Amino acid sequence: MNISDCIFTEKNIKELQNCRDSQKDLRLKIRFMAILSVSSNSDGIEAGIEQTAEIFGKHTQTVKNWLSQYLTGGTEKLNTFNYKPKKSYLSRSQINQVIIFVTYENPATVKEVNNYINEKFSISYSVEAVRILLIKNGLRVIRPRTVPGNTPSPDEQKKTVENYRQMRQLPDSVVLFGDAVHLIHQNFPGLCWGNPAFPPTAETNSGRKRLNILGVYDPATYSFTHLTGEENCNAERVIEYLELIYKKYCNVSNIYLILDNAKYFHAKKVSDWVDEHKKINLVFLPSYAPNLNLIERFWRFAKEKLVKNKYYKEYKEFRAKVFQFLNHTDDYIDEFKTLTVEKFEIIYA
Repeated sequence: MNISDCIFTEKNIKELQNCRDSQKDLRLKIRFMAILSVSSNSDGIEAGIEQTAEIFGKHTQTVKNWLSQYLTGGTEKLNTFNYKPKKSYLSRSQINQVIIFVTYENPATVKEVNNYINEKFSISYSVEAVRILLIKNGLRVIRPRTVPGNTPSPDEQKKTVENYRQMRQLPDSVVLFGDAVHLIHQNFPGLCWGNPAFPPTAETNSGRKRLNILGVYDPATYSFTHLTGEENCNAERVIEYLELIYKKYCNVSNIYLILDNAKYFHAKKVSDWVDEHKKINLVFLPSYAPNLNLIERFWRFAKEKLVKNKYYKEYKEFRAKVFQFLNHTDDYIDEFKTLTVEKFEIIYA
């Protein structure tokens, strides 16, 4: 039947109205509303199609298709979605290869994946189709987690952890984690929730003033001791730091201070001082093993509180906030109990 020759009877109109009123899916309801609109046009079917397309914001061909479906299959055909999903050009085995490629090669863009598919399988996809394919298979844009390069062997890491466990069992002793960090008077943007239509901006500073912090964390009491100032970390500063620790833990027989391998901790002046103060034992971690130093977790927490998405117009304000935080870490004991659990990640190269 030619579409322009179709005639709508009262029965047809009533049936279309009933389907329109009973249909809860708006997309299908619009179909019946469109056909009714075409049928009511006094200038004929073709004019009705043009006018209906304009009213509903559809292409004229879409309205013609709906009308054709109704004329060939009645309201039953118009009342269902007959979309058949397109089959992927890639086989399941090929899709698995794409997943493996993304998992281990970590391409930065969908275009790289698209190029891989084209070169590997000689199959052409649009970039958007590849993006959808990746999402359907559980792949997402994610931020890599950094781990140190040249890490010690897993056995060496495990041995270090075991030595720590043994030190923790020694009587009349304390085991501490020490390290230095340099906080710059600068706003470091971090992840945050926001409205993409009004993306957040972060004010920042042009100066490079910084505070040098030599800190020590006690996992048994969740306490923190520090030596902070503008002075550079050198042998003299480290000795001052050790004297601070020596004084705080004067009531124990042995102090085990776990450190990384920064040069100033190995300076001769520092070694001579330690030889004269037998109570303090410097325990050096294997190189490139920050995962074994609990104070690294404390530093991350401190940076979140002090410099991530934080703007201080004046350096003196920044300095005051740092000292306020470092001198009142007991306010965060509940967080430390979760953050600094004495479990260590063993990194496998």
